[in-house]
Amino acid sequence: MEKHSKRYQAPTKIWGIPSKEHFWAPKTKSGAHPIDRSVPLLIIIRDILKYANSAREAKMIIGERKIMIDGKVCTDANTPVGLMDVLSIPDLSEHYRVLFDQTARIRIVPVAEGTEKWKLCRIENKTTIKNGLTQYNLHDGRNFSLDDEKAYRTKDVLQIEVPSQNIISAYGFKEGNIALVTGGKHIGEIGKIKSYEIVRSSKPNLVHLEGGISTVDDYVFILGDDKPVINIPEVGII
Repeated sequence: MEKHSKRYQAPTKIWGIPSKEHFWAPKTKSGAHPIDRSVPLLIIIRDILKYANSAREAKMIIGERKIMIDGKVCTDANTPVGLMDVLSIPDLSEHYRVLFDQTARIRIVPVAEGTEKWKLCRIENKTTIKNGLTQYNLHDGRNFSLDDEKAYRTKDVLQIEVPSQNIISAYGFKEGNIALVTGGKHIGEIGKIKSYEIVRSSKPNLVHLEGGISTVDDYVFILGDDKPVINIPEVGII
């Protein structure tokens, strides 16, 4: 049986949709993105992009294999779509990237043809596995292995081709690089890293950005060197 939740129990503020428009909301299934930081594909098709008037219509569109996420066809309406995922509708030649704005809402940002072929992924951690390989675990649930543990560091961001996962470029977690804040009171803001403060306690380390922005290191997502390599949403866009 398909799972639903009452709409007032769903994170409709994060999704950026009215809480009283429908009584039921789809329940996001477990996936690569946290439930409270992602949106079900059905909500994107019906409520955000408005390509369907009902859940039934949205499911038909999705079931007809018309929607792709990160270069792969997705047929599950409850799939969680989260930060930096790329959603494509090939029949319409439309492509979108998932980001947060300054109100902590998920925004579906249109991207140009060709840029849907890659996405940014942050390295969350890395571990040594058999044969001396290093496994890199990314923020969207992906992982890959290399024989050089010094190739990339935790918190670096990789520009990868999708769905092949070939690495196009890498942006280091370091002073001078520009970053997006993905949580806390400064969510959605961007700025260059001024300094990285290692806290000698159980509290998280702090990152200080230009403009007087300070946040914990887990909320810092590198967007590029001198300038962002993606378009950043403003309040009010899709």
